[in-house]
Amino acid sequence: MTISPPSFAVLDADIIAYRSALQAETGDPAFIPYIIEEMLELWLPADADDFTMALSCRRSENFRRDIWPNYKKNREYKPEPEFLSEVRDYIKDVYDFIEYPRIEADDIMGILAREAIAVTIDKDLRGVEGWHYNPFKEDCPVYIDKEEAEEFFCIQWMTGDNTDCIPGLWRVGPKRARSFLKKWGDEDRHEHIIELYSTDKYRPRDTCDLGDYDLAMAMARCVRILSSDTYDIETNEIHLWEP
Repeated sequence: MTISPPSFAVLDADIIAYRSALQAETGDPAFIPYIIEEMLELWLPADADDFTMALSCRRSENFRRDIWPNYKKNREYKPEPEFLSEVRDYIKDVYDFIEYPRIEADDIMGILAREAIAVTIDKDLRGVEGWHYNPFKEDCPVYIDKEEAEEFFCIQWMTGDNTDCIPGLWRVGPKRARSFLKKWGDEDRHEHIIELYSTDKYRPRDTCDLGDYDLAMAMARCVRILSSDTYDIETNEIHLWEP
């Protein structure tokens, strides 16, 4: 049975805003509206007839900072494009957008991915079941099922994400992570990963003084993108992942 993708899309406005601001730096900021429109033409799936833009909360307010104090700390020392604030303000003034307290654009797309197409070039979203579209790699939206999303999550849990200051297991990359999953099969894989975080060989060198189990949970909850099962839109309540 063929399932057709939704006609509604939710776009990663963080990346769109950042790239638009970079382009504006090399030209005239007066062209920001045209830069964004050109980007939207490239990003929107062909069959989408409506869309919204997902924007992140302030980095310092992200709930992951309560779990892992170093989360995205490296980005605090990187200068932002000069016109980033102007671009974000323009998006909010002109387009329909979603911005929830304490969560990121990735989370918003994850929450909506079962009823809308999550459009981003960020691979992290593939850990969420639902509709996905990378405008630079795919011709049309694809559906990531529960099993695919779970495998992606487990790999991310083990490898971490250096771009976000999430260390993961010591010297475990995607290849080794996949070999672990193949060895374990589907049974007790979460328990196996937690055990690895308690070993001297694989425990990350940066622990923020967390105990073994708390460290494993911090890594999992940092890489785990929220979904409709773990976030209440009405109350803004976050349900932290549990194994």
